[in-house]
Amino acid sequence: MTAIHRLLLASVVALPGCVTEHASEPANRLIGDYVSTAFDVPGPNDAPVDVQAAGGSLQMTLRIDNSFSATVTIPQSVSTVMGSGITQSYAGVYSLANDTLRIDPATFIVGGMAWDEGSSSLTGISTGRWRPHFTLKQIMVAGRLRRQ
Repeated sequence: MTAIHRLLLASVVALPGCVTEHASEPANRLIGDYVSTAFDVPGPNDAPVDVQAAGGSLQMTLRIDNSFSATVTIPQSVSTVMGSGITQSYAGVYSLANDTLRIDPATFIVGGMAWDEGSSSLTGISTGRWRPHFTLKQIMVAGRLRRQ
């Protein structure tokens, strides 16, 4: 086998190992804006209240520097353990490990969210005092609108 054949063979073998995402930036695929497609919070008697259907929402932005901001809006027409007629803002930092977005629960309503690569969505992991359940759909990717 000639040196050129070995070089070509080595380049073909190396191709399957190529990735599109830099290893030092694992959370880049999550950067963007998110809006809730489902948002339930327990009511005063712990029965789930569909905040999304009542006109409420949860919006979140994940930035390249691993910071986030989020806004929760619960309309006056529903009563939840978080309150009613409120708009609450949150901010802090996040990390990504094994497709789970981690946030300090002291800075947001949940400490973790499961990332679904196929649907570009985050689903809240219900823990803590308020036990919300929500799904956020990614609407922006690195400053560009994502095709729906």
